[in-house]
Amino acid sequence: MFSEEEPFPTSVATPNAVAGQENAASTDEKETKPSLLEDEGDEINLMADSRSKLRLDTTLDPNLGPETSGVSSCPASSPPIEELNSNFVLEVRITDFEKKGDGMNAYIVYKLVVKAESVPGITDKTYEVWRRFSDFLGLHDKLFEKYISKGVIVPAAPEKSIAAMTKTKATSDPATSREVAVRRARQLERFIKRVIQHPRLRVDCDVRDFLTMEAELPRASQTSTLSGAGVKRIFKSVGEVFSKMAFHMEEGDRWFEQTQSHVDELDESLRRLLHLSESLTSTRKELGVAQESMSKGLSMLASCEESTALARALSHLTETEENAAALWTKQAEMDSIRFTEALSEYVGLVGSVKELFAERVRVWQTWQTAQQNLARKREQKARLELSGKNDRATALRDEMDEAVRRMDQLEAEFGEISKLIREEIGRFEVQRRHDMRQLFIEYLESLVQTHTEMLDVWDKFEPETRSIIA
Repeated sequence: MFSEEEPFPTSVATPNAVAGQENAASTDEKETKPSLLEDEGDEINLMADSRSKLRLDTTLDPNLGPETSGVSSCPASSPPIEELNSNFVLEVRITDFEKKGDGMNAYIVYKLVVKAESVPGITDKTYEVWRRFSDFLGLHDKLFEKYISKGVIVPAAPEKSIAAMTKTKATSDPATSREVAVRRARQLERFIKRVIQHPRLRVDCDVRDFLTMEAELPRASQTSTLSGAGVKRIFKSVGEVFSKMAFHMEEGDRWFEQTQSHVDELDESLRRLLHLSESLTSTRKELGVAQESMSKGLSMLASCEESTALARALSHLTETEENAAALWTKQAEMDSIRFTEALSEYVGLVGSVKELFAERVRVWQTWQTAQQNLARKREQKARLELSGKNDRATALRDEMDEAVRRMDQLEAEFGEISKLIREEIGRFEVQRRHDMRQLFIEYLESLVQTHTEMLDVWDKFEPETRSIIA
């Protein structure tokens, strides 16, 4: 498997179904086909159940269970949300990948293994489908287009990377391509799990087709890094910036003012922590490389040492340094996978929350534009009546009625999206607290384990120091 024990639930289940799932866990593990990465000797089992004294409890927070869900159609529909069956289960794992094509036509496809039970619109219990990276981006774009105006936080998809694309298409080194594919597979698995975690997104028809349709999906060409659609998105973003400058929204809702301030602070803190985590991971990797070089130097010194006792001590020190280097390298890998990548995902998720607030501002700006348009028409009608042009004034009255209806519609839309955002932020905060708790527990577990093993390594070397002192 490509992802660590996730900081959010790896399967979606209602609270009533949690106990049954735990009883069936051992049976499912036997039936699950192991990932090829495990067979090839990767040290870290990313789906392993790691428990320690640090873990306070392993019960899924009932508040996080999907008590309700909306059966979405294309396009997306608004609530009401239908209650799900208590046996609702939906799991997704990426277990394999393959490189297709050669040269600049090369791309990687990922194997998704889906387990479903009591999911609306899904009949079979198991599916195996292959998807390429652009399919994930296409799914994100569809969900964003349908649900951003409905007040739904659409998880951010992994960013298109020119460096990763170059390594995939231009390099002939299998190890380099594999490294890119494994890292991306973890990111994509986190994304799709975050999607099915949402009670409305997981029953969307596009999500259902993405998880169950064995045939290839239509090519999402608009997701290309250098596509015309990508350039249009850039210009659209620039236009929105200028629009915000021209129509500055004075927030009149105290709750939104405080929440946006909190989200901005959270975004800044997470980005800073992500930067520090990347720096620490890099330092640990360098420490592992340095200690490995040190062990080689000590080995060469031990081979030419005439004193038998000192040579033996140096030989044991060589082994100790080598083991310590391996531990730091392993810790750096776990830091990157379990901590840094999880933080990176949350930075993207907080960015999605900010996009939701930006959508509310966009609706408000459209409402204000409609008000200004109505005011201009009223002034124009008054001038026409004063000048005696009653025919044109009568025709303008119909336009004014339409402008009033449009303004009332936008006002209602603004009130509705404000209400939906409040509900969505409440769900997000509950999930965020759960995720952060799990994330830091797992991080502390890995640190305690590494330092305990490091202490054991040096404890074994301690008797050898006596021979040197003697």
